[in-house]
Amino acid sequence: MTALGRLLAPYALTAVIGALIWHWTPFIGPSASHARQEARYDVAMTGANEWKRHALGWMASYRVSESRRGEERQTSQAAATSLVQQCAARVAEARQSARVIERIVTKEPTYDPTRCPVRELVDPRSVREALQPAG
Repeated sequence: MTALGRLLAPYALTAVIGALIWHWTPFIGPSASHARQEARYDVAMTGANEWKRHALGWMASYRVSESRRGEERQTSQAAATSLVQQCAARVAEARQSARVIERIVTKEPTYDPTRCPVRELVDPRSVREALQPAG
């Protein structure tokens, strides 16, 4: 058996070394396939991380734009409310002036004993009150 072992030992050693080379060398065999898969995985992960970074940037940009849009909406609503209040104040002032002017104009005239209307001076305070801004 020793003669047979000596005869087959170099072939067995060569087979074992060949199998190790075949299995572990990154250029041939399963190791090459494994190396290619690792390279593809690295490329895919790099791309995925880049897309994730871009997506997070887009999300942050969207959040900022939405917060600015909300602020603009609040500002415009406040401005519209202010304009409505100013308009309402002007309308109230105009109505008050119109009432006073109407009272001056539609005042029942005073008649003299012959039933002729007598001219009267308008009270300056009522005219001033009609033309003065409300407040």
